[in-house]
Amino acid sequence: MRTESGFLLIHKPEGMTSSDLVVAVRKKLKFKKVGHTGTLDRAASGLMILPVGSCTSFSSVFLEKEKSYQAWVKPGESTDSGDKEGEILESLPKEQTEIWFREHREKLKDLFEQVPTWETQEAPEVSALKVNGRRRSDLFREGVALVPAVRKIRVYQYELGIFSPELISFKIRVSAGTYIRKIVMDISDRVGFPLRLEKLVRTSIGKLNLNQADSYENLLEGKVNIYPPESILEFPTVEIPSTEVKNVLNGRKAKLEWIPGTEFLLVSPEGEILAWCRKEEHGIHELDYKYLRVFPKN
Repeated sequence: MRTESGFLLIHKPEGMTSSDLVVAVRKKLKFKKVGHTGTLDRAASGLMILPVGSCTSFSSVFLEKEKSYQAWVKPGESTDSGDKEGEILESLPKEQTEIWFREHREKLKDLFEQVPTWETQEAPEVSALKVNGRRRSDLFREGVALVPAVRKIRVYQYELGIFSPELISFKIRVSAGTYIRKIVMDISDRVGFPLRLEKLVRTSIGKLNLNQADSYENLLEGKVNIYPPESILEFPTVEIPSTEVKNVLNGRKAKLEWIPGTEFLLVSPEGEILAWCRKEEHGIHELDYKYLRVFPKN
């Protein structure tokens, strides 16, 4: 008998929306509740973490995790979205691209090598970010003037790979909310030469990486791993005695002898997760906490 709560790690294929993947999981595996922990553009592929059952409560936990990507850039062409899904703004012949690249190679390479120093980024106009409940991309397509949405970013790791007139590649690990295609768009604007993403693969989210993910083909065959929450979540745990389990499941606080961090999980002597908790910073005493979610037994 399968578990009804946990996490799926799926390699989303290129050309499919994140919502399409959620629908596929719900339809194929018959889960009533399926969430996701951050979208991937249709043109991108890579790791998606899909919580199912009661674990959908943990969806927001992964939104602020660092993410890693492998990116491939096409010189000589630009689109309004920064990837191949968008409308073409400029497309140069191969010969013209090669001539420009030969003459400006060092300037362009210098801009790519400066990426680790970037600290802010303006969100692309073609994005899923909401403005008064509507996607920026929809408003942009309608010709609505958008206020720049600037956010702080951090680049933790960066490695420039292929650098040729045909293709540029790099590996990058960034803070949550960083748009890789916007990095390419900004470099294109700064150097005055068309560039766009040719391919983007998300290779990790926090400590989880793409090598752990099941393929979409495995999903269609119903052959996927359902990971228990304790193997995916990074919260410390506090085991409570069996005499306190009923209190927790009824929403009453268990008496704790210690609290390991800001957020933690209460578990039974058998290792079953009972509740997700947060320490009360301004509580009456240092062992005060509150429940973010109590998980009833299946």
